[in-house]
Amino acid sequence: MRCRASIFVCLSVAFFSQASFALQNHQPRPSHADNVKTQGIRRDQFCSYLVAASGASVVSCSPNRANAENDDGVTVYKNPSGLKYVEIKTGTGPSPEYGQLCAIEYTGYLKLPTEDKPQKFDSNDFLIKHGNGRIIAGLDEGIHTMKVGGKRRLIIPPKLGYVESGLGPIPELPWNRWSLNRLLGQMIEQRGGNLVFEVELKSAMDDEASQGYYEDASPTPEELERLRTKFQERADQLEGSDSA
Repeated sequence: MRCRASIFVCLSVAFFSQASFALQNHQPRPSHADNVKTQGIRRDQFCSYLVAASGASVVSCSPNRANAENDDGVTVYKNPSGLKYVEIKTGTGPSPEYGQLCAIEYTGYLKLPTEDKPQKFDSNDFLIKHGNGRIIAGLDEGIHTMKVGGKRRLIIPPKLGYVESGLGPIPELPWNRWSLNRLLGQMIEQRGGNLVFEVELKSAMDDEASQGYYEDASPTPEELERLRTKFQERADQLEGSDSA
């Protein structure tokens, strides 16, 4: 619901800017680059292509509720960001919070538009700090609403994938790194495709070294309604004083 008075809009913008300040200003960029070349196409060229293709899209750190679709009897959920996922197994533990250390087990594939089946490029265990910006956005978003013990198939569009050099997970073995770079090069040539990650969330635990920079700052619907009411009342008061 939008407010009638412009002062409400200003106050709302100020509030949400403060609420997300800590998370937005403590996500370090990757510190190293992967300069492997494949088929004459460099990774930085791939990154530039994807950034342009995404149209400067901004992915929210707190994904909105997904819409459900039915694909040949399989329920596929789609987030507003474009991320799709299939719930293979629902976990029984808690969902991870930003700033926690999450242990996952994954298998990565890349599905090209000209092929019927995705090609596997890696399978490994991986430890991440949830929300620190060092892994691809689609994977980080995909595990945020999982529960420990759960398993999902994430279908990640290019704009949520390897848009910058150094984003993980990067395969440890040289052959697997070569396979990933080759497939990413084919994505550029064919101008399409998706990453597919089958992910199991093994654990989510607090980081003892955490400085509190990654705490979830998303207000609940009830908190938003209370804030909206307060801003509306204040805006009405200001309108009344101006007219007087």
